[in-house]
Amino acid sequence: MNIFAENKEFWEKAIVSRRSVRSYKREPLSSEIMEKLRVFVSAHEIPFSDLVRIVFFKTRKNHPLANNLKKPPEDAVAFITDTSSIVNVTAAGFAGQIVLLYAQGLGISNCWFGHYILEEIERLVPGIDPVQGADKPRFGYGKGNVDGFHAVCVSPLGYFEPGGTRIVDRITSNVISFKRKPIDDLLEDNIREGSLPKSLKTAFDMARKAPSAANTQHWRYSVSHDNKTIEIKKLKGFTHFRWEHAEMDVGICAAHFYIGLAMQNMDFEIKQISENDGIIWRFTV
Repeated sequence: MNIFAENKEFWEKAIVSRRSVRSYKREPLSSEIMEKLRVFVSAHEIPFSDLVRIVFFKTRKNHPLANNLKKPPEDAVAFITDTSSIVNVTAAGFAGQIVLLYAQGLGISNCWFGHYILEEIERLVPGIDPVQGADKPRFGYGKGNVDGFHAVCVSPLGYFEPGGTRIVDRITSNVISFKRKPIDDLLEDNIREGSLPKSLKTAFDMARKAPSAANTQHWRYSVSHDNKTIEIKKLKGFTHFRWEHAEMDVGICAAHFYIGLAMQNMDFEIKQISENDGIIWRFTV
């Protein structure tokens, strides 16, 4: 069953409407909503989800999950994987974004947090390995390839509380976060949007709306001359100024492109290909 083609309006609206939310009401999700989320995760074959553990958990009242999430909602989700491999880290972005978009479609606000408070997440989330060593970080699980199963990111799941939004987050939301680069700025090899078939334009439009840390949009697209092979990868030489796992964001972008193709009921294959210090997401249509 193609859940994306059968519910095209649901997924398109989720992608267009989703915003990162950092201020929440302290209100639990209903049992009906939680059941829908659990069934979605368990019943649908999300590509690469076999590499990722998706764990829903309860937060503690008045215990921050991150410096910019002082008062989390009651519910949250963690995306856990074997972080010794960059393949797994970027897969967490791919599978996790599909889950968060589904939550968005149900009216549940969310936001990626990679710099979560490590001690709090290790306390609350089952199935993760404690980070060892004297240089144990306070935020996130660490840099580079870290042995063990860790939460690449977590996300609150709840309802927006506009009165609690910090001034800096209001400015970021209004000035930076909503802006997306046009497709032509993301295409490589002198390919232009106008030369692409409508199906790829639609999928790329979904992909360019993907979120990224500090809205860097550090992915690029290449398309073969016959329009049959599309690759999404990190901008060559890119290093994020504060986010250690930029390849995860590329996985998020690939998830949007995947949904864009699937919404049109297209037949295609998807692969992860390791190249130097990065991952190429290759789609063959």
